Amino acid sequence: MINIINKLIVKSAQAADVVGTIDLPAGIPKDTTQTTGIISALVRFIVVVAGVFALWQLLSGGLQYITSGGDKGKIAEAQNKITMSLIGLVIIAGSFLIIAIISQVLFGDFGAILLPKLQTI
Repeated sequence: MINIINKLIVKSAQAADVVGTIDLPAGIPKDTTQTTGIISALVRFIVVVAGVFALWQLLSGGLQYITSGGDKGKIAEAQNKITMSLIGLVIIAGSFLIIAIISQVLFGDFGAILLPKLQTI
């Protein structure tokens, strides 16, 4: 069965044989490591902003809890803010774990999505 399938598959010609060489348009980087650096920096920036925001919410919730003065409504609001900020931090950390697992399943490397090794053209 496999031999029959192999006989049916037509080997494709290389693109250079059909089209020739194609130069990249102006403004597109020839070295893909520049693109990787930009994407990596953008992801780091988003994670840092999300982490700082979650930390700020945690601190403001703690301050709100301390200054509630025994008011049950303010205490519940402060506890909700603290809970939501901790859930946010867990989601931020968990996203890296999920991406690493998906990367391992699809590409066989834990860092394939977070730290891609792109081939140059």
